Amino acid sequence: MTIARFIDGGVTGPDRRRIIRGTFNSLLIQGISVALVFVSNLWVVRSSSPDAYGLYVHVFNWVSILSIIVLGGRDDLVLTRIPKYIAESHPFRLLSLVRAANRWIFLSAILVSGSFLIIISVFSVRTLSENRAVFMIASAAVYFTACLALNQMILQALNHIRLSQLVEKIVKPLLMILVIGLFRLFIPFFDGRTLVILSSLVLFICCLVLLGMVKAKIKRYSLIRDERSTDEGLKGKAFYFFCISLLYLLSTKITMLTLPYFAPPKAIGIFNIGYRFADLLVFPFFLMHTVLPQLFARHAVTGRAYTQSLFSESNKLMTLLSLPLLLLNLLAGKFLLHLFGPEFGTGYTAMLYISLAQFLSSFFGPANTILMMQDREKYSAGCLLVYVLVLLATSWWLIPGGGITGGALAILVSSGVYNILLAVVTYRLFGICSPFFSWLVPRRV
Repeated sequence: MTIARFIDGGVTGPDRRRIIRGTFNSLLIQGISVALVFVSNLWVVRSSSPDAYGLYVHVFNWVSILSIIVLGGRDDLVLTRIPKYIAESHPFRLLSLVRAANRWIFLSAILVSGSFLIIISVFSVRTLSENRAVFMIASAAVYFTACLALNQMILQALNHIRLSQLVEKIVKPLLMILVIGLFRLFIPFFDGRTLVILSSLVLFICCLVLLGMVKAKIKRYSLIRDERSTDEGLKGKAFYFFCISLLYLLSTKITMLTLPYFAPPKAIGIFNIGYRFADLLVFPFFLMHTVLPQLFARHAVTGRAYTQSLFSESNKLMTLLSLPLLLLNLLAGKFLLHLFGPEFGTGYTAMLYISLAQFLSSFFGPANTILMMQDREKYSAGCLLVYVLVLLATSWWLIPGGGITGGALAILVSSGVYNILLAVVTYRLFGICSPFFSWLVPRRV
């Protein structure tokens, strides 16, 4: 197999098969998902106006942020702990963690959503208070979004890689297409409020399906009540994972949260569609993220040489898969954007800047994954904090004069700073670097 030549240097046969099989299973699911998400977004845009779509995107940007607060890092926590509990035969800890995490997000969602609604009701917060009625409807979506993220990660940690992606990547966009089509029989043109209601309904159905899957898969783990639990410092780890998740989400949302202060609502919708196409460049990175975290965690004590092999070969494979996607956006970007309407063509330059920023993640390799999976999560959080601060500063500097193009340029500059910093930190801690930059560092034995 041609791809195997990119991951045979120092990587064992079983790990090679996990990477190839996991990547291509994810590729199949993600490929179908990209098509469904494209149709779903096109259907939503054509069923509304740019302003209505911009409001819908703005509301769900805040839903995403609030859901990360609700999760409190529990999604990454289950991903790092469940594989270890399985390997060490601790089913009681596994079941306790799954149940405790789900209880946490339910109670946390009530507290976080309620607090948010009180704040925007009592205080006049620009872009939020005037849309208070829409945010009240969307508050349920905060819990649904957190529930999907947590239980999807539980299935991944249980090694149900394909099943873990099924609801989020296939069922959700397919349901959105069907629900929009059904309601268009009665409401030919949707405002932002209607879009929020329909999206929340889809999320609710997806949660029911995913919770049923998780319940079925954890039945096999018998409950051993006399097993003693030990203090593993999970709260501290959960805090760092929460910081990482929140900072990562902010890094993807800061520009769109800044735009309403300097641009009309339709600019947010145009920018969001351009961002969606640019996100194709992260596609290979996320494909391999369904496989690599478990491998890096498992080989934490194997040694630098083997971790470097895993890093190098996955880095090369990510870059190989990203290049055609970068070329696609460069050559066909204007055509794809015009499918959503003539106004969306103005987002072409912004889409290219963001595409280059996303390409850097594959080119520099999965450094952040190593930091998170090998007990260096605080360094990961620190690098992300720098990224967010740089992005915030450059966004407020470039967006007033450059609009969505200035915002995209801010993303490109910040991504460059972030990836360089990650590369330096990973090399200093582990002696590991991208094979594309090996000539810059002294060779280690």
